[in-house]
Amino acid sequence: MELLKKAFGVYATNCYILKTNIGDFIIDPGVGSAEWVLENAKNPIAILNTHGHFDHIWCNAELKKTLNVPIFCPKEDCFMLESDCFNLGLTPQNADRKVENNEIFYFDKNGLVETDSPDLAESGAKSRGDSGESSLESRVESRGDSSVESAKKAESAESKAESNPQIKVEYMFFPGHTPGCSMIKIGDFIFSGDFIFLNSIGRSDFPYSSDEAMQESLRQFGKIPYDLPLYPGHGDKTSIKAEQGNLRFWLK
Repeated sequence: MELLKKAFGVYATNCYILKTNIGDFIIDPGVGSAEWVLENAKNPIAILNTHGHFDHIWCNAELKKTLNVPIFCPKEDCFMLESDCFNLGLTPQNADRKVENNEIFYFDKNGLVETDSPDLAESGAKSRGDSGESSLESRVESRGDSSVESAKKAESAESKAESNPQIKVEYMFFPGHTPGCSMIKIGDFIFSGDFIFLNSIGRSDFPYSSDEAMQESLRQFGKIPYDLPLYPGHGDKTSIKAEQGNLRFWLK
């Protein structure tokens, strides 16, 4: 995967393009980002919003019209797309997918394939060979099916998956900055939006923010057991472990 980043607007909001083997994901196309996105996202798959603030979604409508790709936004923040609630002249727009909390999506080169609810994520991953046993014998045994024909079908399905690769996109729900504020995990890239920054966190004193929700989100963030780089909505990248080490400054 290849990551492109550029900051736009008076708030220097980061817009990202993640180039994968199936196409390009556009993350948080803010004010003034459309031309850059059109120049660099030559095989667009989807527009992904971490949350609904105007400086992260301003060019959604223009890019959707030009590129004909779907917009994904946390469902609790979709009202910020649908109306100019901050009276800034935003062009109203609709999310094609109102993302449920912690929803997981799978894309191939043709777009969205399917979605997993959080409690099915593990089984969904295993069915795609993301983890767990992958031998033909173990798959047949796990189904309690010993027929040769079924085994051949399983082998054929795996071969098809290898020839038509999929990308997993996971929305990680961390409300507080906004009602639907989320991080987006794609492979080893996590886009933290305005939840976590380098040595800082998102504000929770805006309209529609919640300090109580932010505190709980920070506690949940501290429980993440792995370390990956974080690419925030503003400023430079950081990492999960680095910001977990800073939580003592923000937790009340």
